[in-house]
Amino acid sequence: MSQIQNRDESISSTPARIANLGSGERIIAGAVNVDFFSRQADVRHNLNQYPYPFPDNTFQLIHAWNVIEHLDDVIAAMQEIHRIGSDGCEVHIRVPHFRSACLYEDLTHRHGFAWRSFDIFLEDGQIYGDYAKCRFEIVSRRYTPYLLPILYRLLSSMPSLTDNLLSKYIPMASIEFILRIRKD
Repeated sequence: MSQIQNRDESISSTPARIANLGSGERIIAGAVNVDFFSRQADVRHNLNQYPYPFPDNTFQLIHAWNVIEHLDDVIAAMQEIHRIGSDGCEVHIRVPHFRSACLYEDLTHRHGFAWRSFDIFLEDGQIYGDYAKCRFEIVSRRYTPYLLPILYRLLSSMPSLTDNLLSKYIPMASIEFILRIRKD
């Protein structure tokens, strides 16, 4: 179920098209804020229901902070994000690390993520099979710090060692990804 709320009549005429999926109370001014539960959302939509209520190639920038882990089907959600984003659209994603305590504290979380979780969407991303019918480029990714940013920058420079060993001993919070949609 989608419900478009006309809080801002200029939404459809804004030149820079930004989507804030799963906005909750983190409203981004000038963006189309999409959430099923937030009263402040511009568009009320359950992100587990496809298609999303936007035409193909609508957005130039998409934020999906702390929402992908709540969705039933990550691959279907990423395919839908790919559909509504234009070629070259940047997608900013923040998800909990699979060893993060907050992954388990929030009972609505369905998925935890590792450094390579989104690699299946890369052109050469047949790491676990070609399940994705859409392609992204990874612009950047980094572990987010609890306390010591320099430590997490170091951990981000050695992701295999971090995910496979060090994360057992060093508290992990989340991983931030910046992806770029490829439609060529």
